[in-house]
Amino acid sequence: MRVMRRLFWRLFAAFWIATVFVLFAFAWIATSNFETEKIPGLDVTRLQAAMDDLLARTARGLRHDGEEAARQWLRTAADFGPITVYVFSDDGTEMLRRTPPDSVRSAMASVFASQLPQYDSVPTTLGSERLRARPVITRDGHRYAEVAVLEGNFASRLLSRRPGWFWSNIGIAMMVSALFALLLAWYVTAPLQRIRASTRRFAEGDLDARVGALRFGRSAEIVALAAEFDSMAERIKALVDSHRRLVRDVSHELRSPLARQRVALELARGGDTRQINASLDRIECESDRLEAMLSQTLQLSRLETATGAANDHIALDSLLEDVITNADYEGALRGRKVMLAECERVALTGSQEDLHSAFENVVRNALAYTSDGSTVGVRLTRDGDEARIAVRDHGPGVPDAELAHIFEPFYRTDNARTRTSGGTGLGLAIARRAIERHGGSIVASNHAAGGLDVTIRLPLDRAMRTETVSRS
Repeated sequence: MRVMRRLFWRLFAAFWIATVFVLFAFAWIATSNFETEKIPGLDVTRLQAAMDDLLARTARGLRHDGEEAARQWLRTAADFGPITVYVFSDDGTEMLRRTPPDSVRSAMASVFASQLPQYDSVPTTLGSERLRARPVITRDGHRYAEVAVLEGNFASRLLSRRPGWFWSNIGIAMMVSALFALLLAWYVTAPLQRIRASTRRFAEGDLDARVGALRFGRSAEIVALAAEFDSMAERIKALVDSHRRLVRDVSHELRSPLARQRVALELARGGDTRQINASLDRIECESDRLEAMLSQTLQLSRLETATGAANDHIALDSLLEDVITNADYEGALRGRKVMLAECERVALTGSQEDLHSAFENVVRNALAYTSDGSTVGVRLTRDGDEARIAVRDHGPGVPDAELAHIFEPFYRTDNARTRTSGGTGLGLAIARRAIERHGGSIVASNHAAGGLDVTIRLPLDRAMRTETVSRS
């Protein structure tokens, strides 16, 4: 929580300082343009025009309202902006008794030294970019010199001698920017705080912790981050559950044959010759079962951890023919047949050993659950850039809710596909991992006419050619 608070205030400070910097940058640009930009159609800058306006207003005050009114006007003008107006009488006395800089006194002397105009003539203006001066003669004949000057350097003129409304507007803008910075910082940190809380809960063991739908801070990046976290959490939870189930199933699968071996051993110790032979046969059978289970477990582990890709040139039609020949021979005792109903000559590059094991496990699984006297049909076709292998049995099928689980290690359905079939629940898991290593997919579905239909898809090499051969 403290970390998120620090992040919130860091974001707020960054946004607010950036906004304030922009405000002062605009003030800087406006000040620079005011001092250097010329008015279209006139040969004076906006600064010079402002100076001339102040001098004209001061002159009108002197002529029409008198010296006291002009003095009051000068006190007001002295607090308005960076321009200062000085008024000198003919004896060199400044009207407000101020001490002007040397440049102003020099301009005043130049004004009095020049030929002063008559009262009713057009006044002249002397000056430069930052200083303007003009003479004034009142109705009663008094002579004055007005000087307007832009004092201080650029930074001081930007920050000081500003009118009150300027700083009021700056203050209001800073308050508004602070509110927007607070809202923006909250907009960024609120969803991050929620993601962090979900991460902490997940790290503490709550595998059901999710971010869920965000109501505030729904930027595309934050929403994507929350979705990625939820997806990651879902995958990790599935992986942990799978490992827990694997440990439980392995323990159960090993316990049963070991328990039967122990019983057979006890019977052999106290039985006659016949009983001893039967017990030894039972021990041998369970040992073979354990050996097969451990062998399949090691094979699955190898497939799970293997990283290198094999480069065997594989003719899928020949590979399937070999698998089907062996399976058909094994099923003859119960009147079960395996037939390659359709075959296209398809070749690809991969691991022949892994694909042989995958096809063998799928075909043997179908042979184990098909009805006596029925035929397991196998088809090899090309579908675009993929090879499609379909294996269909005529057994009881699988409940729809369990179709996605039969490819998990040690998973067996509760009804037809039970332990009595002799399987360990690893064959289809090995097949799926081998197919996925080749970039393919394997899915199972219940056929409309009954039985289970397993479909395998494998991507083909572009250079490989196929030839269709019908089999009946």
